[in-house]
Amino acid sequence: MGIAYKKFEPTEYVMKVRRGKIVQKGLGLSFFYNTMTTSMIVIPATAFDTNFAFDELMTADFQSVSVQGDISYLITDYERASRMVDFSWKGKKEYAAALTEARQKMAKRVLNLVKVCITKFISGKTVQEAIVSADELAGALREGMKEDEGLRDFGLDLVSVSILGVLARSDTRKALEAAAREEILKQQDNAIYKRRNAAIEQERIVKENELNTEIRVAEKQKEKREKEMEMKRLVQEKQAELDARKIASEIRLEEENCRLVDLQTENEKKKSDAKAYDSEALLKAFAGVDTEIVKALAISGMDSRSLIAKAFLEMGDKAGKIGTLNVSPDLLSALTDA
Repeated sequence: MGIAYKKFEPTEYVMKVRRGKIVQKGLGLSFFYNTMTTSMIVIPATAFDTNFAFDELMTADFQSVSVQGDISYLITDYERASRMVDFSWKGKKEYAAALTEARQKMAKRVLNLVKVCITKFISGKTVQEAIVSADELAGALREGMKEDEGLRDFGLDLVSVSILGVLARSDTRKALEAAAREEILKQQDNAIYKRRNAAIEQERIVKENELNTEIRVAEKQKEKREKEMEMKRLVQEKQAELDARKIASEIRLEEENCRLVDLQTENEKKKSDAKAYDSEALLKAFAGVDTEIVKALAISGMDSRSLIAKAFLEMGDKAGKIGTLNVSPDLLSALTDA
């Protein structure tokens, strides 16, 4: 019988077992123990990292791909893990070998589960979908691992999953590259075609706008000409109306003038008839009267100048009988001033 002291690291979960029963457990324990009656189970409390690479995974279109990644997990149920894997402490050297074997056993179980989930995911994707689905695959793998009972049987819990790449075979990659290149060239041609179409469409719109503008300008010019013609027509109608009024007014004026002339002619005729009647009556009255009496009556109504003028007139008529007649300026002046 021997008494020993042991101190464990804080990253080690220790279960102290005596007579098949756990009498003490926890992280980083230190205690004295009887080497004859006490055994210890030491389980790492840190995460385990495992890389994986699976080849010849078949896609939905019967193409082979390979998947590379890594997964991290840790033990959360220590008692269940101790029942599935041997973590007995039998000395430092022996424990290292047992821990390596335990890690390999857990890694194999985890990788089997990982392969099942990845195979199921890849089989539902085409090769083109699969090679670009790394993030989607990582999410599906996390969900699948969390729901799997096999992981919990080992007392394990998933920490993280990373998919480093999903790769197709070289000949498949070349075919995909060629197809992608053709698609890129096709997209480039489509882009050029669309640009040309866009340019043609823009030019069509511009020409259509120009034509519409010309049509609107022509319509405005037509409206302008029609308005001008309408205005001219109205002016001509107004002028014709004014001319008609002027002509009617002139006609009325001429008619008035005509009536006036007729009246004047009628009046002159009446005057002439009246004068002729007076003259005729006068002649009838003097028809039997002596000529000398008439002359005397005429002379009696004359003024001195008229009488002198008449005297000179009679002398002129009898000039052949007069020898010499002297009329001095003084006499002539005196006669005219009388």
